[in-house]
Amino acid sequence: MSKPRPLLELASPLPADEAVTLEFDGAPIPARAGEPVSAALLRAGVLATTRSPKYRRPRGPYCLRGECGSCQVRIAGQPNLRACTALARDRLAITPQNRWGPRGLDPTGLIDQVFRGGIDHHHLVVRPRIANAVMQKVARTMTGFGTLPDPATSAAAEARQVVHTPTVLVVGAGAAGRRAARHLEAAGVDVLCVDRRDRATLEVAAPGPLPAELLRAGVFAAYPHEGLWTAASDPLEAPLELHTIHPRAVLLATGARDPLLPLANNDLPGVVSARGLHLLLTRSGSRPAVPVVVIGEGDEAAILGEALGAAAVVGPEEVVEIHGGDAVDGVTLKGGRRIACGLVALAPIPAPTHELAAQAGITLRFDGHGFAATSDERGRAIVDPAMPQPWTLWVAGDLRGYMGPTAAAADGEAVAAALLESLEGAR
Repeated sequence: MSKPRPLLELASPLPADEAVTLEFDGAPIPARAGEPVSAALLRAGVLATTRSPKYRRPRGPYCLRGECGSCQVRIAGQPNLRACTALARDRLAITPQNRWGPRGLDPTGLIDQVFRGGIDHHHLVVRPRIANAVMQKVARTMTGFGTLPDPATSAAAEARQVVHTPTVLVVGAGAAGRRAARHLEAAGVDVLCVDRRDRATLEVAAPGPLPAELLRAGVFAAYPHEGLWTAASDPLEAPLELHTIHPRAVLLATGARDPLLPLANNDLPGVVSARGLHLLLTRSGSRPAVPVVVIGEGDEAAILGEALGAAAVVGPEEVVEIHGGDAVDGVTLKGGRRIACGLVALAPIPAPTHELAAQAGITLRFDGHGFAATSDERGRAIVDPAMPQPWTLWVAGDLRGYMGPTAAAADGEAVAAALLESLEGAR
C-alpha cells in the first residue's frame, strides 16, 4: 500500500517545544500542540475519515470551521467530534468512525456492484419478518454515527453546572459579534460572548480585539418559556461544563457558512471550503502541498485563489465535473480541459447560519443564498408572535445576509449602539 500523499505542509519548521504526536488509527502523526486536529491529519495525508450514512460514500472535511459534520471522528473515546475544532495534544487517540470491516477496508462498497440501479430500501427484505429484523439491525449498524463514549473517558459523569446572568448575551465572536461585544463592554454593560471556536482560531478569523468575557462553548438551545439559553464546553475538557445563561437581551451574530456548489462529485474528500481552508492554513502555519483549484465567482474567489496559491480560479458554470475516487484528483471544464489537483476549494456566496435564530423564534427570509434572520433597520429581530420572548432579541452581521467581514463589523457596532439605547430606555 502506497504512503498517503500529504495535502498540506508546514510553512516553517516546527519548534521542538511545540511538537506533539497524535495517534490516528494507531499510527503516529506529528502535530503542533493546540492546532486543529484536521491540520495535522491533512499534513499526514489523511483525508477520508468517515462514510456517509446512507450511500456509504467516503467523507473528508469540508467547512474546516466547525459548521458541518463531514470530518467527524472518535477522539479520546468520544464519538462524533469534529476534527477541525478539536485541538491537538500529545498522545491524543483518534479513530475513524461509521465504517464497517477491517482497518482500511469497507466491504459495503460492494453494495454498489450488487445493486447497480440503487436500493429501494422501502421494499428491501420486507418479508419474512425475521429476515427484515436482521436486515434492519445490519443497516442500523452500518449507518450509525459511532458507539457510545468509552466509560473511562466520558466527561458526562463529571459534568458541572455553571449559571450566568449577563445583561447581554452575544452569540458569536466573529467580526460582528466581537465588535458588538466590545462596544457594549466599553459602555459598562455586563456582556457574555460565547463562541465554540478556540481563542487562537478567533484571533485569525476576523480583525479586532476579542471580547473581555469570552466563553468557548457551543450554544445549542434557547428556551424562551424558561427564560434561559444553554451551552456546553468542549467535550474533551474535563470536567464538562454545562452552562445556563439568563440574559436580559440577546444579540445573535452567528455569521454565515459556505454551502456546497451544485457540481458533480462535490462531496468527494478533498472538496473543501476555500474560506475554511485559508483559515486553517493561517491558524496552523501550513500551506498547500498539492495543487488547489478554486471554484467560485467574483472578487472574493479571486482573492482567496491568490491567498491559497491556486493553480486556477474558475467559475461554477465552467465546471463539468470534479474527478476522483476516494479523493479529488482533478477538475474537468467545458471544452474538455482538465486541471489536475489534490484539493478543490469552493468559494460560493456564504449562506447565513440561521438555525439558532430559527430555534429562538426569529422569522427568516430567503436571500437567494440561504435563510437570513429578519430584523428592523436597527437590528431588532422580528420574532414569531406565537413565541413571546423574556428578553429582547437582536441580530447583526452575516446572519442578516452575507456582508463580508468589514461590513459585518460595522453592522455589529451599529446594532450594539441600538441595543444600548434600548437598555438605557428601559431603566
